[in-house]
Parts: sequence; C-alpha cells; structure tokens
Amino acid sequence: MLDCKVGLIKLPAYFNLLNQSFYHLIIYFITRLISVENNCRFIQTNHRMKKYLFVVLCVISFSSANAADKDSTVYYNLPDSIKAVQFMAEINIHDYDQRKNCFIGIKTDAVAISMVNRGGRFIEMTATVPHMNIVRGIGVGFELKYGDPRFGYNWEIDQSYKLLISQATDSAGNFSLYSGYIFLPKENKWKLLGTMKILNRWNSIQRPAFYYYKKGKKELVVNTGEVWIQRSNGSWKNLKKEDIPNPAINWFGHMDSIQQREVDKKIIGDAIISGKIEVKRNPEGIYYTMMKEGTGRQVTVNDTVTAFYKGYLFANDSVFDQTREKPATFPLKRLIRGWQIGVPLCKVGGKIKLVIPSDLAYSIRTRAAKIPPNSILVFEIEVLDAKNGN
Repeated sequence: MLDCKVGLIKLPAYFNLLNQSFYHLIIYFITRLISVENNCRFIQTNHRMKKYLFVVLCVISFSSANAADKDSTVYYNLPDSIKAVQFMAEINIHDYDQRKNCFIGIKTDAVAISMVNRGGRFIEMTATVPHMNIVRGIGVGFELKYGDPRFGYNWEIDQSYKLLISQATDSAGNFSLYSGYIFLPKENKWKLLGTMKILNRWNSIQRPAFYYYKKGKKELVVNTGEVWIQRSNGSWKNLKKEDIPNPAINWFGHMDSIQQREVDKKIIGDAIISGKIEVKRNPEGIYYTMMKEGTGRQVTVNDTVTAFYKGYLFANDSVFDQTREKPATFPLKRLIRGWQIGVPLCKVGGKIKLVIPSDLAYSIRTRAAKIPPNSILVFEIEVLDAKNGN
C-alpha cells in the first residue's frame, strides 16, 4: 500500500538550499501530481498529470544542478551620525574553483568593486543605478566592458588586496562621484579603476558590505582583513574594532602616475600649439603666465598669503571654487603642490595664471564632486599680501 499523505513526503536534501517560495512551488506541483482516491490505495495519472510530472522533473533537475551555487553578503551597520565618504576592505582569497565563475568584492548601495574569475581573472567596477562613466583607468589591460571599467589583472591566491570606494557629493548639483581603487600588493601601489557620476544622489556612503558569489561545489575560501570607513571630516573608523593604525594612502605614487604625467603634458602642449592657452612651463612641472606684475616682495613657499582666486577645470572651464567679496588667507605649505610651486613665482600685488597637471594637484584622489580624478586644474590668483609663516 502506498502512503500518499503530503506530510510524509520526504524531499531530497538539496531542497534545503531552495528559498521558501521555490519550496512552495515544488509542493504545489507534487500535490497536483498525486491524485488520491480510496485512502491513497492507488494513483490515477492522466495526460495533464504527465505534464505536471515533466515540469517537476525539470525543476528538480535544474535545482540539483545549481544546488552548490552560493552567495553571501556581510553588511556593516553605520550609525546615522557617521557620514562616510570612503569604504575600504582588505580581501585575501585562499582557494576557489578556477574552472567556475566567482565574484568577490565590496559594495555600497550604489556601486561595487569585484575581483572576478570568469573566462580569466580581472577587477571590475559596476553600478546598481543609472550612471555616467566620466573617468576610466589607464594602462595595459584596461577596457570598458558594457560601458563600465574593467582591469585585466591576474590576481593571485594568498595575496591581500585592498579595495576602496570613494565618494564626493554636490548637494547643489544633486549628484555624486563614486571612484573605485585597488591596492596591488606586488606593485605596492594603488590603481584607479574609474569614476562614475550618479545623479539624484548626494548622501554619504550607505550600506557598505563585503560579498561573494561562486558557482560549483568546491568551497570558496576567502577572508577579510582590515575594514575601514573614512568620515567626511577625514578621520577613520575601523569597522572590526581592531586597535591598529589608520590607513595611509599614497595618492600620488600610484600605478599610472608616470603615464598620466605624459598624458597631461600632451594635453597642455597641444592646447599651447593650437593657441587655446598661452603659458610657459616651469622646470618643476607647472605652466604659468603672469597676468599682472606685482610691485611688492617676492612670495616664498613659507608664506601665509592673502589672495583672490578662481579655480576651474582645464578640460571644460567649469569653475569649482572661487573667492567673492572677501579674499582668502592660508599658509602655502598646506595647499596642493602646484600652488606651492606657482605662487612664489609672483610678487605681492601681482596676478598669475597657473595650469597645474594632475600629479601636482589632486592626482587620482576623489577630492570633490566638481574635480574628478586626474583633472588638470587652472587657477587665476591675485596676491594681495604675504607674511612669513616663520
């Protein structure tokens, strides 16, 4: 005698991997399949029931084939009081099935950086919302795949890679820039993957997480080391509550610094040849022209200067900062290298225009929403006063 009570039906062990709604679907098909008559003394099967049986077998076959696939996400909760502008995690992959696809990385509510094994190993940056790619990394192995930056790099097991998501917002413009970076241990340098502009989003980093997805039965062995966020005031917070030194990021000696310097030189050189701009090159690498000669003393790098200024992008003349009714006062040694080199070329009372290559400005750093990484900057500076900082 066949016992057909649904409650006694035992499903295979791999059904435990199915989600609840999928489980209910299986139960539905099984209950429709079994026609119970006379206290389950026999099972009547007709043409319709055969169709149900075919569907059930297909579903079971599919679920069995994919039962070993696995994904996991670990979210790091941030209090509302923390306004995070950077999220960094250290990842070390110890073992994985090189024949199967896998993705390991970090993400926020807007973007993700992944170390990928899929027809080869590479690192890619993707977004979960509509976006524009405004900056891409350079160098061998770089490409835009489906519009998003991908770096063909053979990452290795038992190596610690640091992944970093950096954000800069512009509430007035109602947009944010998100940049992705990876620290390559063998090269001992950071590399910029790319920068995305996302509209209608100007809050801080939300829902930072570590995640992975892998196919196949073989276990993926991976662990996270240091996990950090940086607040908008520049301070760092260790999300694993480890008592270790804060991260030190070298934005200037990055993987592509030499190549980027040559790119900038060509862009500025072509603009000079075409007559777009009239400047001459300083031996230390900046370009300048004197707009008005000063009559006071020569400025030194140790001075605290008072000046009117306007800063804009060389690429499109978009103004990102300027003084208005009142001048600004600051020690030169606290400013970008381009100012430290360029302003001492001027005397008090003079006005100078500086064209500053990216390596003497903010380099690959996502400093502000209006200044993408690797931006050549232009400043017009009128020096009103200079006092010796000593």
